[in-house]
Amino acid sequence: MAGEKDHVGKDTAAKANRRVYTPHKAGIPNLRQYFTELWHRLDFAKEMSDTNIRAGNTNTFLGQAWLVLNPLLLAAVYYLLVMIIGGGARVDPVTGVARADFPQIAGGLFLFFLVSGIVQACATSVTNAGSLILNMNFPKQLLIFANTYLALRRFIPTMVVYAVIHIVFGRPISWTLLWLPLAVVFAALIGMGLGSIVATWHVYFRDTANFLPYVIRIWLYASPVLYTGEQFLTGIGKSIGEWILFNPVFGMLGMWSDALHGQNPPWHYVVVAAAWAIVLSIGGVLYFISRERDFAVRL
Repeated sequence: MAGEKDHVGKDTAAKANRRVYTPHKAGIPNLRQYFTELWHRLDFAKEMSDTNIRAGNTNTFLGQAWLVLNPLLLAAVYYLLVMIIGGGARVDPVTGVARADFPQIAGGLFLFFLVSGIVQACATSVTNAGSLILNMNFPKQLLIFANTYLALRRFIPTMVVYAVIHIVFGRPISWTLLWLPLAVVFAALIGMGLGSIVATWHVYFRDTANFLPYVIRIWLYASPVLYTGEQFLTGIGKSIGEWILFNPVFGMLGMWSDALHGQNPPWHYVVVAAAWAIVLSIGGVLYFISRERDFAVRL
């Protein structure tokens, strides 16, 4: 009898831990249970990030150096182009607005690459983890978290280099630099939200990742990286005007640039950046979660 009771008890426990999936198109699971399980498995996301770091050789000196050299060389190239196109003037003679300089372009590229890096890494995160998804039961949002965490780790060395650039070029060191961590948080949330959306699309349309580099390049040119936000609003983008604020990274990059120049960012930059970060992170994550039970069928 005791053995039979133990068998029944184990069978009951197994049923309690068993999860049944029914066919569906889309649907939000119990979010409390989902995020509780997600929280308990964050170590799994960290371990995945560590594995990707080792696989990409970014835990070595040369790997870390390339993380910095790539955007730094691009910043130098773009700066030369801006100087050639702008005739070398620091101030636009028509609008009286200062043009972007090397620290502005370098800092903007570093932050933009944080966002675009998260999006690109997340795009193929589900399809690359096909065998893992088919053989393990876990919240798939962990794949997005792992890549977001990985991008943030890769972002840290670039900021060390920018700090040197900031000092060498005599940029002000003031209380306005306290805006920078908030801008990084906004960048991570925007990247995570967009990454969740793109990762979902890539499961259904496998050419999504192939088009992504071209979209990101156009996105870069439409963002205040090679020029200041004020320069766009008063000069380059006069025909578009305030519509440029619909660029998810415009407000975030605008407040980043102003803070690096020793100025408090305008309130509308902060509000727009916060709005995009909240809407995209919540909307993107929920969109991803609503579709993730369909991933195994599509892989």
